[in-house]
This record gives sequence, C-alpha cells and structure tokens, in this order.
Amino acid sequence: MLRLIGFSVKKVERLASERSLALVVAHCRLARHIPDRCIVVADETHVHVEAMIRPRGRSLVGQPLEALASDPRPRQHFSSIVAISHNTGTLELTVNEVPPAQCGDHWVAFCTSLAGHMNGYVPGALWEDQPPDRLLLYDNALVHNTVADEILKLNGALVLHLPPYSPNLSSIEPTFADYKRNVRDLTYHHPELPDRLTHVLAFASIPLATIQGHYRKASRELRRHLLELMGPGRPLQGVFPPLPMDLAPPQP
Repeated sequence: MLRLIGFSVKKVERLASERSLALVVAHCRLARHIPDRCIVVADETHVHVEAMIRPRGRSLVGQPLEALASDPRPRQHFSSIVAISHNTGTLELTVNEVPPAQCGDHWVAFCTSLAGHMNGYVPGALWEDQPPDRLLLYDNALVHNTVADEILKLNGALVLHLPPYSPNLSSIEPTFADYKRNVRDLTYHHPELPDRLTHVLAFASIPLATIQGHYRKASRELRRHLLELMGPGRPLQGVFPPLPMDLAPPQP
C-alpha cells in the first residue's frame, strides 16, 4: 500500500529518522562520553523456520544468489534475549521456543539474572574510572518494562534507552546478523544438534574481537550525528558520508 501511494521503504525510514532526529542527537551527545567497556547492550531477536535457507555460490551485482532448499527437518521458531559486553562478549542469554512469544515477564527474569553479572555505578567517579559492564543500553520495545529497570537500578546498574528508529546506534544488530548466519551454518553442518543447543552455540561462536568491532562501528555512527564534530573545520569533517537529512543547530 505504501508503494502504491509513492512511499518507498527508504522514504519511510528517512521520514522516521527525521522525526526522531532531535532525540538521536541528544542521545549521541550523552553517550559520546561513556566508554564502550562500560556499556552492555541487550535486545530480543527471532529466528523463523523460513530463515533456515543457506545461500551458496556467487552472482553478479543485483542478481540473487542460488539458494539451497530449506532444512527438511521440522524446525521450531525460536526467540532469544541476549546481552553483549565489550569486555566479555555474550554476558547473558535466554533461548525460548515460540509460541508462546516473549513477554514482559521474560524480560524481567532476564534482567534479574543479568543484574548479577553487571557492576554497580560508583557515585562521583569519572566515566574513565568506572568499572566495566555497568550501563545497560536497549530500545523502547513494549516487552521492555519499567519493572526490569527498577531491578537493574536496585542492583546499581544504570539504564539508557535508545532513541526511536536508530538501530545503527546499537552494536547488537550486527551481532544478531552474525548469530543468525551461525545458526544456518550449524543447522546444515551439524544436523544432529538439538535446536536449542544450536542457538546457544551460535552465540558462543561469535568471537569477542568481532563484537568489539561492532561496538566501534556503533561509536562511529554515534559521532557522525554531532554537529560540533562534523561541521566545517571540526575534527571529523569529511570522515563520514553526509547524513540523508540536514541537522539543525543545537538549541540554546
């Protein structure tokens, strides 16, 4: 329906980004001072049965790859909640069959367990002197409720929400892409593994160096939204391609 009235997916994404741009810039100005080692990123992802198709071979630009048939075994739809750390990789993980879908109770249970692996905030200390893994970053999905936030705060961890329509500011999205690729590989090369174990091994097989690279990429995306760094004569002028919209100057 959107295409019929002249709205492409890219146009919808651009309009959504423009609408939340002020929130994105405010978030970036706050997060630029937080070292990556202090940030734990958490979110939920799904692996559908139809995703169990493993592409192979090469093709010309713009042409689809030849794909293998889907796994003939009956497979279950799985939902995973995971928290990744710049220092230790996968910090907390739960894998559940769907249905039933993940709900707020799953998120509360996940954050309750995660709080035991995170460090507490040291009042009055500079960010450079804070212990690692002490701030949890995630989006504002409905499953992420305030009860879990209170549990984390009671355990000394801080909570920072991502602005809307900004998955590029989170290091967990490319980690999810690595995870789903590993699930497909394990499914085809090791069909004897139980489904749940396949998902756990898929996360465990993502190298720490790869996760740290995702953190650095998210940090670069964060800095490209800051006029004070990207403007004429600024230290990052010309380093990044221009954003698809004009940034308004900060309000006094």
